[in-house]
Amino acid sequence: MSAHPDAVHDAQRARLLDGLAESIREKGLGATQVTDIVRRAHASRRTFYKHFEDKDSCFVELTEMLSELLLTAVDEAIDRDAPLAAQIDQAIDAYVDRLLEQPELAATFASPSLGDRVVMAQRDAVERYAELLVSVVEADVARDPDVEPISLRRAYMLVSGCQQTIIRSLALGEDLSEVASEVKAVMKSALVGGPAPVP
Repeated sequence: MSAHPDAVHDAQRARLLDGLAESIREKGLGATQVTDIVRRAHASRRTFYKHFEDKDSCFVELTEMLSELLLTAVDEAIDRDAPLAAQIDQAIDAYVDRLLEQPELAATFASPSLGDRVVMAQRDAVERYAELLVSVVEADVARDPDVEPISLRRAYMLVSGCQQTIIRSLALGEDLSEVASEVKAVMKSALVGGPAPVP
């Protein structure tokens, strides 16, 4: 019995995405070509172009997939019954831990090779993190009178600023664990109140 066409299509697409991720780990995003992707995916160029318009299209999908996995990991790491300051620690630790698991892929966030479509995909990811932040704070507002609600716009400012700081640190090769402590301080200052301590 032959495999269902949808299953074959999905398996091919998954192999191509894996091929891109593997090539990025070995060569970096800028040096990766379609030939590298198909070789690692054990696929043909014809198969690649059945699924993706070009390398950027493939990378946009990989970015969206990894962003969703990262967001899920962060969401699951947050103990909604803990104080807001503890939830901030849990979220930032989960985010940085996942980035450190895949340093070569994380470095693509700071790559000069990013096209407009990839930047838009990253912006969409920031929007989802901002929505998660709003929902976390809303839950705390209901049980802690010292916590004030946050608008989606302000949450976006916080999340995008923290993300750009992490991207800068990746580009400079800085220790993300040290950066995480400063991100936590800024988030706590904005959400919990009081001046941000200097790490």
